[in-house]
Amino acid sequence: MPTTPDQAPDRRLRVAVLGPVRAWLGDRELSLGAARQRALFAVLAAAAGRVVGRDELIEGIWGETPPATAAGSVYTYISGLRRVLGHDLLTSGPSGYALQLAPEDLDSERYLRLVQRGGELTEAGDLRGAAAVLTEASMLWHGEAYAGLTGHRLELERTRLTDRRLTAIELRARAGIELGEEDAVANLTARVRDYPLHEPLHELLMLALHRTGRRTEALEVFRAARRTLLTELGVEPGPALTELHQRVLTGAAEPAAGRPVPPVLPAQVARALRDGLDGRALTGRDTELAELRQLARDVAAGRGSAVWIEGEPGIGKTELLTAAFADAAELGCQVAWGVADELDQHVPLQVVTRALGLEAMSDDARVATVAQGLHEGNAEDASLAAVADRVLAYVRAACAIAPLVLVVDDLQWADESSVLFWDRLVAATSRLPLLLVAAARPEPSGHELAQLRRSVQNRQGHAYALPALPEPAIEAIVTRLVGAPIGPHLAAVVPRSGGNPLCAREMVTALLRRGAVRVTDGRADIDAAEPVEAPRSLLAVVQATLDFLSADTQEVLRMAALLGAQFAVDDVVAVTGRSPFDLMANLEEALSANVVVDAGDELAFRHPFLRQALYESIPAPARAALHRHTAEVLERGGSPVTRVAEQLAAETPAVDEWVVAWLARRHAEVVKRAPMVAGGLLRQALGTSVPTAEQRAVLLVALVRLEFRSEQWPMDEAREAAEIAGDPADRAEMRQLLAVMTFRRGDQETAIEMLERSLVDPDVPEIWRTRHRVVLANFRRGDLDDLDRADRTAERLRAEAEAADQPYEAAFALQTSWLTHSIRRDHERALEYVDRALDIMRDHPTFAGMYFDLLDNRMFTLQNLDRLDEAERTLREAALFAIRHRLPSSLQVASAVQYYWLGRWDDALAEVSAVTDDAPGITFLGMREPGAVSMLLHGVAALIAGHRDDADLAAGHLDSADVLPATDAERESCDFLLVARALVAEQQDRPAEALDILAPLLVPEYAPMMLRHQWLPDALRLALAQGRRDIAEHAAALCAAEAGKEIRRARAWAASERCRALLAEDPEPALAAAEHYRAVGRVPELAAALEDAAVLLAVNRRPHEAARTGAEAAELYTVLGARWDLRRTHQRLAEVGIDPTRKAVSAG
Repeated sequence: MPTTPDQAPDRRLRVAVLGPVRAWLGDRELSLGAARQRALFAVLAAAAGRVVGRDELIEGIWGETPPATAAGSVYTYISGLRRVLGHDLLTSGPSGYALQLAPEDLDSERYLRLVQRGGELTEAGDLRGAAAVLTEASMLWHGEAYAGLTGHRLELERTRLTDRRLTAIELRARAGIELGEEDAVANLTARVRDYPLHEPLHELLMLALHRTGRRTEALEVFRAARRTLLTELGVEPGPALTELHQRVLTGAAEPAAGRPVPPVLPAQVARALRDGLDGRALTGRDTELAELRQLARDVAAGRGSAVWIEGEPGIGKTELLTAAFADAAELGCQVAWGVADELDQHVPLQVVTRALGLEAMSDDARVATVAQGLHEGNAEDASLAAVADRVLAYVRAACAIAPLVLVVDDLQWADESSVLFWDRLVAATSRLPLLLVAAARPEPSGHELAQLRRSVQNRQGHAYALPALPEPAIEAIVTRLVGAPIGPHLAAVVPRSGGNPLCAREMVTALLRRGAVRVTDGRADIDAAEPVEAPRSLLAVVQATLDFLSADTQEVLRMAALLGAQFAVDDVVAVTGRSPFDLMANLEEALSANVVVDAGDELAFRHPFLRQALYESIPAPARAALHRHTAEVLERGGSPVTRVAEQLAAETPAVDEWVVAWLARRHAEVVKRAPMVAGGLLRQALGTSVPTAEQRAVLLVALVRLEFRSEQWPMDEAREAAEIAGDPADRAEMRQLLAVMTFRRGDQETAIEMLERSLVDPDVPEIWRTRHRVVLANFRRGDLDDLDRADRTAERLRAEAEAADQPYEAAFALQTSWLTHSIRRDHERALEYVDRALDIMRDHPTFAGMYFDLLDNRMFTLQNLDRLDEAERTLREAALFAIRHRLPSSLQVASAVQYYWLGRWDDALAEVSAVTDDAPGITFLGMREPGAVSMLLHGVAALIAGHRDDADLAAGHLDSADVLPATDAERESCDFLLVARALVAEQQDRPAEALDILAPLLVPEYAPMMLRHQWLPDALRLALAQGRRDIAEHAAALCAAEAGKEIRRARAWAASERCRALLAEDPEPALAAAEHYRAVGRVPELAAALEDAAVLLAVNRRPHEAARTGAEAAELYTVLGARWDLRRTHQRLAEVGIDPTRKAVSAG
């Protein structure tokens, strides 16, 4: 138990983290050891008594790329700390370690409680009490939190505590100002010196000086703040500081106390909030507004959800969102908000990253670091999937700090990868304090958006289709615009707007600008002859707004429209070729007309339709040339490659020397960040005579790689690239890709000839020689649709290879026979083949990789034969082999699976942690496919976390592998992941969904090598609980068929016995299965079989045996740390009148 205040004084542990990390036992300060050991202690202290798993400790100290020795280091640090603390204060269990520390004995917890109390007293009006509590809180700080220590978890904690410290400083300062404290100015001056970039402190210092009559000094504070912000961050002061400056200049009253944390908002939304839209009634949308505001309150309380809002342009989606979430920051939420536009269709994930503020040039150093790391690494590591994983990790980290409201408007413009990623976020809302809000226009051909809408609805989300407003609502909008009740002629606007509020506003605004509206006797009206015609389109109404601008200003704005919905003045200067002085009058006119609005250090169009109208007013033939010119200007200015690519992709460019040179120089980055754009540009460039021979070779290689990964077959381009590429490695790669494409088109003979010719080329690098050999062996083997034919082919190839003294080819042929017999479940014969292959490879160190693959195959077979001791010896052999041949990893995947079934779950998690992103993981098929490896490893970890009732850890691993299996290897490797997802659904009381998730297990053709029998008893149990006996009988039949293939009784037989027991309500088969699991050492399956047997014994009126068997199951689950299974066992047995706890105690 955590230490308590009434504990013996000499054994009471106290910890300080608000400064250097220190600890005391009684009055004696403890020596916590070196930095890493102190960091581990700090992570445990931050958990304040909660059990922290080893996996979490490793991530907290080393982040996402721990060293291979991390697990061992954790044990070392734990041992070192126990020598200081003793075993009673640093305890361990099946699921991790805990520091027995009461919250009141951790200074950061005391600090947070004091700050919360200070905030409550402030809200209650007790400023004196608040000041006293906040002063007490400030005395707990002795420097930077966790000073001198590094680590992912500690950085998050440090950031969280620093943010709370700044909040407390603001609260204390405001209280001091309101109380008229004499030292308020002096204290704030010191705080501004400590935190010169924290704008609210400058604001408070200005306010304190102004209230004491020191107006000149207050104005100097603003000037100093502006200089600091411009020099250090390159930004102007924000709205609050600027408005206070204006009040001080004019002598107006001070602004009200209290300032929300500034959210990430697009310009038009920020402007609407600043102008008071959040305090204005939203006409005609009362129901939707109330429900959305409730969702904001729900997420502030930790309950996430997803929202889909759909409606025609101008129907009021943005106003509804703005009104609904205006106070989200005040509720304690972080707010991230983005608006998509047409250019976003060309750059993957740009919509989401922009909404989250993930910009490499961000003022927040942490955000900038994350943004810069999104696309680091080689092309494979920086794939869209990898980038999406990093963005998802960022969202999870943000949600760990505070609830997050993430809004994207105009999602119909988003690229496909953003839409798919949004679906992943929708799935995550059930596990995170995340309110996910998307607004889009209805798109008749928008298949992906329709699927996304259904996904929101299927996951208990909220979907709204905004209809046209009724005429009374439109009349209220018009009345508010003109400032008086409307007369009969002006009322003609109401029906002609079609219920579209934007249309109504723009029509009335046009009338006001023409001076056509007059107020007489308290009623606003227009002449009967004044035309009020229904617009041909909403764009026509918007164009009427633009017609009030001068022709020169419209021309400048057309150039700005090329840059997108938001643009920098410097870019407009560069694109137009005008000086900033010459542009000033145009931009001021646009700002005054409310066509363009201030967006911090940039400008933005007030509404997307304004930009669209300007853009479409550019003659179509001129657009391509203008985009081409803009691309070059942006490149010279150092803009990101995606912005340049957007311009070239917006219209078909005229390919010239600059375009080709840029593409040849930047193609790798364009392919990585905008593959669709890259493919189009590469083909356009190659379709001209502009590229030089060297440039053509570079562009051809890039195009072939890109299109091959997209499962296109650029055979002519690959053939040409193989001839003209200057790099021998590029030539070899092109030959191999050409051979693969030829093979996939059915010409096996030609494909084999291609690679055989390449193998005898002396210029082929050795790495490509090895890759050729692997692919060539696959070609010769053929497909596995007919297992008997595959066996005959493998035997023929083995004999030919041995006669020709080709050891690799002979071993590969034997591996094929291993594979076919594994699919048949004839594991005895499969073992013979893999051992023969190993004998061939053992004396050939050149083929170390193949030998390693074969050891992995052997592990798979031994596990199926329940020869787990021998499998353990194979693991040790593999580890020694990896060390001897300097391979980057051992058999982590096979090890994790082995340890899972042996019940060594902490060791399994250690193996998962040991696999880094760049290590070539190996699945049980001997295939080095990162996607399959990720699914299997995260599936194992997620399943363990689920059994241990660790929802956060399970969610983290599920999110990390939250993709659908796409390849054969991924389908074969996804079973742990499927079962983990089903377990989470069952835990969330969604048993029908859990059963649906397990559906692939019931289809043998889905993945022939998948060991589905090991999961079928659980699927059968779920089916019976749902009253789906048809599914239960199908599962039992599948399991029996698998068992029938076993030459000797093993895993499938035991699983089939469990299924038979559950289906017949007969405990004997379950008891027989339990004895088998006990004999071979499969602990989790033994516990599950005993649980089933105990329930069935009780059903069959054998209560004493049921209690004894249930107690053993409970004991095993306790050893595993499987809290969920233990709770389920107690519940199932309680339903049949058995209490295993009482029996377990008496038996002990």
